[in-house]
Amino acid sequence: GGTVILPKGIFKTTSPLRIPGGITLKGQGYGSSPLAIKFDAGGSTIAYCGPEYAVIIDGHSASLQSVAVYDWRYPIGSDCDNVEAAGGVLVNADGKGIESVTISNIFIYWFMGGTALTIRATNEGGACFGNYQNIKIRHADVGILIEADDTSITNSNTFFDVTIWGGINVAGLIARGPGKNNMNNFYGSVIEPSETELAHIYVEGSGTNVRIHDIRLEGTKMFARKKPLVIIDNSSYGNVITGMLGHTHVQADFNRNPGIDLMSAKSVGLDPAPVNQYWNAAFKGWDAVNKEMPGWKIPENGALTVLDSSENLYADHNVIHVDYLNYGGAFKLELEKLPESPGHSMATFGIYARSNVPGTIVAAMRYESGSIISSAQHSGSGKWEFIGMSAKYSKSAPYFYFSITNDVDLTAPSFVYGMTPAIPGASLMSSSGAKMSGTLSMGMTTAPPPASGDRWILPLNEGNIFIMDMEGNPNRTIRRISYRAADRFPRGTVVTLLFPEAGTIVANQSYLKLIGNFESTAGSSLTLVANGGSSWTEISRNA
Repeated sequence: GGTVILPKGIFKTTSPLRIPGGITLKGQGYGSSPLAIKFDAGGSTIAYCGPEYAVIIDGHSASLQSVAVYDWRYPIGSDCDNVEAAGGVLVNADGKGIESVTISNIFIYWFMGGTALTIRATNEGGACFGNYQNIKIRHADVGILIEADDTSITNSNTFFDVTIWGGINVAGLIARGPGKNNMNNFYGSVIEPSETELAHIYVEGSGTNVRIHDIRLEGTKMFARKKPLVIIDNSSYGNVITGMLGHTHVQADFNRNPGIDLMSAKSVGLDPAPVNQYWNAAFKGWDAVNKEMPGWKIPENGALTVLDSSENLYADHNVIHVDYLNYGGAFKLELEKLPESPGHSMATFGIYARSNVPGTIVAAMRYESGSIISSAQHSGSGKWEFIGMSAKYSKSAPYFYFSITNDVDLTAPSFVYGMTPAIPGASLMSSSGAKMSGTLSMGMTTAPPPASGDRWILPLNEGNIFIMDMEGNPNRTIRRISYRAADRFPRGTVVTLLFPEAGTIVANQSYLKLIGNFESTAGSSLTLVANGGSSWTEISRNA
């Protein structure tokens, strides 16, 4: 270990400068200009003239600080002017692990034939836990490349205050597999070349994602080219990108990447709809005689009971006890039929479980490859634990269930399409449709008579059930209901009129399309549906 101090000046080299493990190379800064290196401004410049990387880091805890790294071009027309380096700085985890690298306060300049900063792992190597601060990259083919082959990992590296600008040919940031290349975090960064050939940010690989917080992305010439600033290949998921996006848009499957939320007038992110697809998530309607639960498949190798409401974990959600009968394999609890959502490739589901036996229950599903995968098991703590998972599912043969191998209490199952937190305790209705397993309570109010005549106004937006108040005079005739435009009900609205007294007539005519005149008896009712204008149609009557 030790620190090598690089004094101010220009240090020309034709071979890569290698920094082994435990060594810090520290210069005097990179000069006073943010746009180009001033060689006479007291900084330390590594002037590389060669076809490889200018600086190669290949050991644990190596550090590069306070220098400029330049693909040297001088004298103009010389060999140095005609050779292009492969890149500026390479963290080279080839067949070994490299951890805790520190690179700070550096300016990487003019690597137009290569990549300014590369973090690479190959041949069962790993580049992890690095710290990269105040990195300035101007003029390069690629700004930053993070990659791992299928035997290697590059993860959990952290970047603060990265600026990539000037002429960037291909991309500002590329993260790619096929190895595990994830949880690399960027904070407070800027990528703003006027244009890039591929994208400002490009991510690909099923094991690759990035987490970029509060970034500024600009590309003034990208709008005219109709090119996205960010491309997330469909193989990648779980990316997080927040901040500001200027000029164009993001190309990604947002259902797999709900964490992409960039402020922009050109693009928006998406969150999965927070609708629980388990329609009887409250476990209502248990038929103990026929051993049936509405909406659920109940196998024969378990006995169900509904516990007292004092055991409820969520309001109006029953707790059921499964007495596992220990034959025929696991007791598999699953919904009779889940609604399909082809637009999603991810699913999130789970259930609250309580058991004293470790491993009593897991959530299980058919993965996109066709294999069955499962969640973590219940610990056997005797307490409520949420057992669930979020993963890519098989669209051709979707299969989700809870596998139970011992006695367990269950409540509040949740299923949501998309990569999103679960929503136990929610049994929401959607405008696209709904099923009810519990009680649906409707608004009920009083409808007073008109001051005169036979035209009644039902109180709009006060309910669906109306007590027809005759004010002691039931011998009336009703010929119109909510006929004025301001009082009309939307088409398809169902209302029920309750008549406490006998003797009121609702006349069958063009605005009230009944099966015949209705004459009330004490406690009778008439149910109508609004046709969208001033007319109504009878659905049923109890007279």
